Amino acid sequence: MDVRALRVFEAVASSGSLSSAAKLLGITQSAVSQSLSQIEEILDTQVFDRTRRPFKLTPAGIALSRRARSIVDEMDRLVVHVRDADLASRPAIRVGMIDSFAATAGPAIVKRITASASQLLLWSGLANSHAQALLNRQLDLIVTSDSLEDVDNIVRRAVFTEPFVIALPRARLKEFQDADLTKLIQRAPLIRFSARSHFGAVIERHLRRSGHTAHPFLEIDTSDVVMSMVAADLGWTITTPLCLLQGRMYESQIATLPLPGPQLSRTIYQLSREGEYEDMAENCFQVSRSILESEIFPEVRASIPWLRSGIALC
Repeated sequence: MDVRALRVFEAVASSGSLSSAAKLLGITQSAVSQSLSQIEEILDTQVFDRTRRPFKLTPAGIALSRRARSIVDEMDRLVVHVRDADLASRPAIRVGMIDSFAATAGPAIVKRITASASQLLLWSGLANSHAQALLNRQLDLIVTSDSLEDVDNIVRRAVFTEPFVIALPRARLKEFQDADLTKLIQRAPLIRFSARSHFGAVIERHLRRSGHTAHPFLEIDTSDVVMSMVAADLGWTITTPLCLLQGRMYESQIATLPLPGPQLSRTIYQLSREGEYEDMAENCFQVSRSILESEIFPEVRASIPWLRSGIALC
């Protein structure tokens, strides 16, 4: 006699009918009847008087009921105890993700990796702060655009690459359609990402190397705020598809064009320390790739049809 059958017995005893017990347990009435038949076959006696409505316990049923509840309760406590022990044996892990990744792919990734971790501490924010936290052992794993190439004993896993693009007010798309960077800078203010971020520094270096200088106007830390400024027709910006997805609420007000002139792209890496959390790091890496390929990339390509394979796994 198994615990599942005892649960069915208890449900029938409390409700007085097969149909009510089936609804309470979320199973079919046939399954309830089969469980009762199993109990009565094992005990070689009836536990319910089925000639009465609602069902009444027989003397054998009353004796079984006195013990069945304590057995079921004890089994429930045992299951909780075993699950708690399993959870305690799993590692607690501290993860940092750049904002654009955390806001788009982050929720689905966290949902999957928490199944193999007892606790997950997630930091979002700028790549620079995450890199320092990894080196200071405040974080165990980071998803970042800064590969820390000059740092030893770091495991680097390249996750995906994406191009930088132009984001501009949709109402001015025709005006900017064929403009190069020089004309863009002349015709409207450039809304910058903060130069203190790795993302903003990459853009500033690209502009400088290509011989372009834009007058100071707005400099902002977060992608969704930058997109809100572009949507309000305050200027244009250089960004990436993932950042655009982060600001998807402004999608109807923003148009996207390829970056004119020399192309620029970024690679997103997963970084961890050598010899630490190796299984968890590999699992997180594979989960990230799966989520990007199945959920994030299709959404990006639907929003920016001309992009196609421009955003891809490494």
